[in-house]
Formats: sequence, structure tokens, C-alpha cells
Amino acid sequence: MRISLLFILLSFLFVLNTHALLRPESNYKWWKDPKIAGELDLSKDQVSRIERIFSSYKKIIVKYKKQLSKGEVELKKELQNPNAKKEDVLNLIDAIEHTKAKYTRAKVEMFLRVKDVLTPEQVKTLHTIKLRFRPYHR
Repeated sequence: MRISLLFILLSFLFVLNTHALLRPESNYKWWKDPKIAGELDLSKDQVSRIERIFSSYKKIIVKYKKQLSKGEVELKKELQNPNAKKEDVLNLIDAIEHTKAKYTRAKVEMFLRVKDVLTPEQVKTLHTIKLRFRPYHR
């Protein structure tokens, strides 16, 4: 009874940890998760290289995410403002979309650099892992 309860608890914790795997705002370090790293058969060198890549992009991704959130708050306020000028709102939308593009580009660049660290089989396995957890991100 205790073993099955422990297994259920560990399974639940694994799902919670991997829940963050696909979320764009996530700082989840999937390469350090023993279960995922084991499934991918990551070497210590690969883990170290992925960590360096993540660290090199973290500040810029966080910066763009904050800018994006701030812009969305401003847009919401402007849309609720009865005196808002159409041109100001449209300029704000342009700025938000520009920030969103920079944010997306930084995340994709980081992923492409991580992908270069992995073997083709590991990339395929990582994609499978992400698909497995996709239902948790809707």
C-alpha cells in the first residue's frame, strides 16, 4: 500500500515537473530532470553544454517576456480608455508584435543551439517527450 502510494506521488511530481516542458515562459531545466535526461541518454557534457546555452539566453528571454507583459498591460489600459487615440493603440500593437517577434526568435535560436548539442535520435526523442506532455498545456 505504501509503495503504491509512493509510486503515485512520484508519478504526480514527475507530471508536475514535466508540465513546464513546453510552456514558453518556463524556466524548467528538462535536461537536469533525471527521468528526461535518462530517456534522452544525455551525457554529462551535453547537460553542461545545454546549461551554458540556456544561461546565455535566459536574461534576454526574461527581458522580452517582461516587455511583452508590460506592453499587453498597457494595451489593455488603452483599450479601456474612452479617450484613447486609434493611432496610439495601433502603435502599441506594433510595438507588442515587434517584441513578440524578438522573444520568439530568441527562444527558437536557443532551441536550435540546443538541438545542435543533441544527436538526431535525441532530437526525435525530445520531440516525442514534448508531444506526450502537450495535453497538459492547453
